Amino acid sequence: MNGQRGVALITVLLVVALAATVCATLVMRQQLSIRTTGNQLQARQAWQYARGGEQLAMGALRADLHGAAAVDHRGEAWAQRFPTYPVEGGEVTVGIDDLAGRFNLNSVVNAGQLDAEALARLQRLLVLLQLDPQLAWRLVDWVAPGLAPEALHRQAEREYQSRSPAYRAAARSLRDPTELRLLAGVDDVVYQRLLPHVSALPGNTTLNLNTADPWVLACLAEGLGIQDGQRLAAARGASGFGSVDAFLAQPLLQHRQPSRNGLAVRSNWFLVSSESAIGERRLRLLSTLQRDGGDIRVVNHQLAPPLVSENHP
Repeated sequence: MNGQRGVALITVLLVVALAATVCATLVMRQQLSIRTTGNQLQARQAWQYARGGEQLAMGALRADLHGAAAVDHRGEAWAQRFPTYPVEGGEVTVGIDDLAGRFNLNSVVNAGQLDAEALARLQRLLVLLQLDPQLAWRLVDWVAPGLAPEALHRQAEREYQSRSPAYRAAARSLRDPTELRLLAGVDDVVYQRLLPHVSALPGNTTLNLNTADPWVLACLAEGLGIQDGQRLAAARGASGFGSVDAFLAQPLLQHRQPSRNGLAVRSNWFLVSSESAIGERRLRLLSTLQRDGGDIRVVNHQLAPPLVSENHP
């Protein structure tokens, strides 16, 4: 009898232990499901808030487009630092950068032909950044191999074929500055030094003198240094150059006679950075916008690493 009672007690204990284990597993799964659902909800909220920041930037650019001024400069409302916008569960930050104020890499080849002036400007920019000016020809070879010197083309092709996986020059315009990493001679140091000063826009896009940085301004004429570029940037004042002629009339340029080809004081291409922080989730959306006629359109989207770590308190 005592033996039977012992067996029954052990059986009961085993059932209780099994039930407790099942209950604990169910609770853990429920907690994991709740956390996963919460993370998905935060991710969706972060995306929608980031898109909201994009719409806010479009509104600012649309308002500027409908203004009376025919000049875009760094003193305008769209170019100022936006406040941080509090939202339910977090915040949103928005910034607008003028892509037309950067050197357009695709300008070296325009309508299938080499643009000698744009090539010379890029070579001068590379020198100002203490980089190899030969990289300008490697870009030409990447975009239009038939326009580059034959020896350089063969050397670049050998390097591309030796990589894993092997590839060939694109023979087309760059769609994004990140494609620079594919070029022969471009490592991470070169890429990071060049990236803030360049864009990849349609080849006929003009450079806005009012938003270009000192390095880009200095590359527009032979013999200018970075201090000259800083002087030209300071000469814009609070309202920028009113015309290309006003820029060319600067004393620094009087005896250098830079070409007016590809220069402007207006912009139609912008990069919007919209970063949302919802709970522990951070998302940064980069949007390329084009002002086309009387409206603004989104050309592309891409996600980028947050400016602040997701673990930031």
